[in-house]
Amino acid sequence: MIEIDMKPTLNQLKQAIVGVEKNVLQNLQPFWEDYATPAVIEEIARIFVTEGYGTWAPLSPKYAVWKAKHYPGKSILRLTDAYFKASTQKGEGGNIAHYTKDYMEWGADLGYFESLVGFPYPIVHEKGGSKHPQRAVYELAEQSETLQNALVDALGKWLDKRVREELVKTF
Repeated sequence: MIEIDMKPTLNQLKQAIVGVEKNVLQNLQPFWEDYATPAVIEEIARIFVTEGYGTWAPLSPKYAVWKAKHYPGKSILRLTDAYFKASTQKGEGGNIAHYTKDYMEWGADLGYFESLVGFPYPIVHEKGGSKHPQRAVYELAEQSETLQNALVDALGKWLDKRVREELVKTF
């Protein structure tokens, strides 16, 4: 016969896990910074590369000719890459990356673009206007099932890591 004892007991372990998860979930800032941000960046980059998953309006013929001559190979919304970099690189000029224990903000600073090009470039394209068709980036990211799934997976990985770290401290 074999007798196996768990030290700590299974009940102690269950209680510790519940306590640890509750404690860990009180501050999600490390999750936002280390796990959610890469998922958001990846999805936003995918939106730029696919030109809004193929939904963005094409350039006007006149502008397309000018852009091809002066900026060959540059795709829509990628003339200087300032908007792309602000949207996909933490700390880049115009990037907004703000984290708290409860939420994160990620985006492009409209004031930065106002001073850079004379108008709030990102919002003009995000919403569309009289001279610019809508070419949403952040709205598409918020609606992305791929991003939602990536965030759920990332949260699971982060929770698993944090619970393991806390249990090692506890026992």
